Amino acid sequence: MKYLYLLGAALVVGTPAMAADKDPIVVTATREPTPVTRIGQSISIITRDEIERTQATTATDVLSRVPGVSVTNSGGFGQPSSVFIRGADNAQSLVLIDGVRINDPGDVGGGFDFGALTIGQFDRVEVVRGSAGVIWGSRAIGGVINFITKRPTEQWHGQAQAEYGWRDRKQVGASAAGMLGPVGLTFGGNWLKGDGYSAFNERRGGTEKDGFESKSANARAEVELTPGLSVDAGGYWTKANYDYDGFGADALNVGLKRDTLGYANVRYNGLDGRLSARLGYGLTDTRRISDDAVWGPYETNGKVERFEGQASFAPVELISVLVGAETEKQTFDDNYGSQDSTSIDSVYGNLTLHPLAGLTLNGGLRYDDNSDFGDKTTFAANGAWVIGSGVDAPVLRASYGEGFKAPSLYQLYTNAGFRALESETSKGWDVGIEQPFAEGTGRFTLTYFDRKTKNLIDYDFANWNYYNVGRARAQGVELGMQVANWNGFDVNLSYTYLDATDETTGARLARRPKSNFYASLDKAWDLGLRLGADLRVGGGRYDDMANSQYVDGHLVVGLRSAFAVTENIEVYGRVENLFDEHYEVVRTYGTPGRSAYAGVRVKM
Repeated sequence: MKYLYLLGAALVVGTPAMAADKDPIVVTATREPTPVTRIGQSISIITRDEIERTQATTATDVLSRVPGVSVTNSGGFGQPSSVFIRGADNAQSLVLIDGVRINDPGDVGGGFDFGALTIGQFDRVEVVRGSAGVIWGSRAIGGVINFITKRPTEQWHGQAQAEYGWRDRKQVGASAAGMLGPVGLTFGGNWLKGDGYSAFNERRGGTEKDGFESKSANARAEVELTPGLSVDAGGYWTKANYDYDGFGADALNVGLKRDTLGYANVRYNGLDGRLSARLGYGLTDTRRISDDAVWGPYETNGKVERFEGQASFAPVELISVLVGAETEKQTFDDNYGSQDSTSIDSVYGNLTLHPLAGLTLNGGLRYDDNSDFGDKTTFAANGAWVIGSGVDAPVLRASYGEGFKAPSLYQLYTNAGFRALESETSKGWDVGIEQPFAEGTGRFTLTYFDRKTKNLIDYDFANWNYYNVGRARAQGVELGMQVANWNGFDVNLSYTYLDATDETTGARLARRPKSNFYASLDKAWDLGLRLGADLRVGGGRYDDMANSQYVDGHLVVGLRSAFAVTENIEVYGRVENLFDEHYEVVRTYGTPGRSAYAGVRVKM
């Protein structure tokens, strides 16, 4: 069965593992299992242990702790939420679940709304910062976020969790994975419900609570047919109902978000691991309903169907070649009779060289042919150099990447006869250093990045159509430090300085804070007790492109504790926003005040 686990780790939906030299293995940056020290791009890895230690509940809880990433929520859980990677728009980053695209074709810009995505079913999150357009195609301008579910092992294992807290918020989740004969199986589910709080800031007079309910489930099966040949298939489903407010007032509005994805792969691994190949199919189906109390419901439905083929070959130890081809079709419709579709065919290739000990060089090209806006060729190159040997050897990284974002179906349909839209394009580079310390248990990273984006799509209210006009530049510095289980301590520090401006007007890009800081400290004792605290400092930001509405920064402190009652049972609790800080990240929309939660986790 060894091939099953090797192939289950391969390519897009790979299993994170540790290499022989203890380097974390990542899959999102290269679409095949690669030690992180051989990747020239900036990558953050959030493990299941970190998710549980920090008692994170939502995807935005996790992402807000990553250098270079900022999050905006228009109210509480379920409300529209955006993620900006290095100042790129939410729709300019690609979101994956198990390597399958989950961006919404019915969204105005083709982005993904993070507002209702819980984190309980995911085993790992990989965040690639910087353009990944050669590997992943359209939308990967700011970066790529890949949420990865659990994988089966030889022995069955599972866990269950229940939590209760502020404003009657309840959460229950469970997962299990293991082998049933020759078949590896994974199951998971999560339920979250609460009364919530007014999306229109209660400090501004909001009184009506905007409640929510979220349900999600995932499953996966994989089987080895012959040594080196395996098949796998899986899916993810989530549905969220929520109340929401419009701008500047309470409203009895209700909404629904539903996301369904499925995938299937045939994988081959041979020639003593020097050859791997995959044929894959992916389907994403989204539905959004916004039922306004005054204007009535607006419903959108989107679908993305994708066929992929990919092969990687390493004829000698110093060289490996990755080639792939994809075809994708997107469809979109709404309840006003709008209907549109587009298709894109793509081929890409990447060459990896190891010319010297510790040095890895990557270079690649991609060609995309879109049925609506034409063809596009992108280039990328990056390098990583491990200087010296040992667990504390520093790593130098540098990367250059070109990216693009095709116009969304919503934009193309709205334009009707004005379809002369061009794709948004970007050119960006970064350079950084990673310094391990504390015998490899800690890592310090420093990165400078610079990206220019052209042909930004904007809306002309006078002529009622979208057009290409904008130019933007984002540059800044990312600092990170992580220490894992060093004498019982876990430390996470991240800081981002961002200068993101509209080069057409000179204004700062809306809702991008100039600085973000996050710090967490946890201490574990042998008796089973763990205590922790975190600090978030969000910088001020403008809420509009005209820079006329400013939102002040904020400082939020949290405390948490956990105690292992037995080897398999843990009770935990936390207080969020300890000092009841009153703040906004989106003007007029509320954020939670002081709140407390308690729960129990059982592992088997």
